[in-house]
Amino acid sequence: MPVLTAMDVLGVQRYVFASNRLRDVISASWLVHWVTATDGALRGSEGDVLLASGGNVVVRFTDIDAAKSFAARYTRRLYDDAPGLDVVVAHRNYEKGGLAAALAQLQVDVARAKLERIPSVPQLGISVTTPCRITGLPATRLDPQDASIPLSSMVLRWRDGDVRASATSRWDALLTDSQRYAFPPEIDDMGRTRGDTSLVGVVHIDGNGIGQQIQSWLAQCVEQARPDVIVEEDLRAWSTGIDQIGLRCLQSVVARVAGAVTSEAHIEGTLPDLGFDLRRSNGRIILPLRPVLLGGDDLTFLCDGRLALDLAETALREFDSDVSKLGRVTACAGVAIVPAHTPFDRAYDLAEALAANAKTRRRERNDSGSWIDWHIGAPRRGESVGDLRARSFTQRLDGTQLHLTCRPYRLGLDTRERETWRWLSGIVLGTGPEGFRGERWSRHRNKLKELVQVVREGADGVRRARESWTAAANLPWPDRLDQTGGFFDATRTPLLDAIELLDVHLPLGLEVAP
Repeated sequence: MPVLTAMDVLGVQRYVFASNRLRDVISASWLVHWVTATDGALRGSEGDVLLASGGNVVVRFTDIDAAKSFAARYTRRLYDDAPGLDVVVAHRNYEKGGLAAALAQLQVDVARAKLERIPSVPQLGISVTTPCRITGLPATRLDPQDASIPLSSMVLRWRDGDVRASATSRWDALLTDSQRYAFPPEIDDMGRTRGDTSLVGVVHIDGNGIGQQIQSWLAQCVEQARPDVIVEEDLRAWSTGIDQIGLRCLQSVVARVAGAVTSEAHIEGTLPDLGFDLRRSNGRIILPLRPVLLGGDDLTFLCDGRLALDLAETALREFDSDVSKLGRVTACAGVAIVPAHTPFDRAYDLAEALAANAKTRRRERNDSGSWIDWHIGAPRRGESVGDLRARSFTQRLDGTQLHLTCRPYRLGLDTRERETWRWLSGIVLGTGPEGFRGERWSRHRNKLKELVQVVREGADGVRRARESWTAAANLPWPDRLDQTGGFFDATRTPLLDAIELLDVHLPLGLEVAP
């Protein structure tokens, strides 16, 4: 009787971002890819790999003995070659014609295995031990490059020569011209401007409700009693489709950055004052961008903070497409723009929380499109997005609670749609006669700074401030925002969102590359 074996890798983000060195993060990311790759840890499985993506694997074996034999070899291989990664395994046999029902039940089996498993609690330091300088775990050896640094087996594996070489070259296929461009090996190579406060963008893209779409497809397969061969073909089709979407997102992001690089190794966008020089290494230009994670319907990349929102928009636009058997898929983006050398785990946690916040707003609005949320600055440890917004963007005024932000924003179809990201970026922050970055407002930057405080007095306070202005009294406001005192429904305003992005957000073009 055929058997399906599912394996789900746990704690991927915690594992990948355990170190604050970019080289370690890239190596850890490659190992996560390796454990679910058919040419990696799955090689020699002697089964039929039906799904291998996003930390999830489903393999079909001829019987339960073959399935258990592989599971034993696989978990041992992970223990030896990817220390620190945990995995749960579940088996489900099925009769001919029951593949769809078995796949549906296997999801339940994996969820139960996660809840019922007994976490590994090793006795780490009961004797005299030296902690790893990176993770705090017991060190097993000294760093081969620096004998004064003790390292755990997990970090030593990241810094293995073969792992590091494979990890470094993994993303090279994304480069439009590998002879001219290279990805940065360290954060300091990511386009930071000397003398300025350098910001790094952590961009997390996560698909909207794709798990529910897969469950709906499975339920339909079971209800219609579709033959196993059709179910298998459909599964491979949508799995490949989702993988291709993630890959296309990264390709479009890399192409957009490379297209903005001049012959003098300078990033040139629509705002010359925000452009910046790039570094060179071995004759190649170091792009201010580094892909980190790609698996299933989510992906993560790092970039110079000035490019983060433009590249997030690029990825969201590319993500919005049709997948065979599932239909239209969209995504939400969380963008954490933090000071350079902010711990990776905190920055990623913030980006992930922002994406989740965008998903929540999308569900509340019953919207089918893509949404984006962002935050500039390092978060306080343990602070949620709701706490952060309540602390920095909420004001009580005469019994009314003002929300001094409109985040998260719906991406929108074009700049004409009010209260969307494209409207904020293209109209409110536009360079036209009404835009805050236009020539007229540029001569009155002090008035924009004044609005940062005035906006806390509500729409009436903004109107009073505008009436008190002399030379700037007749300035045209973006999209006639002055008619409502800069607020929507007298309780929400996009003014602070726009003002804080004046010197941070660099659009690389008037249109997002298709």
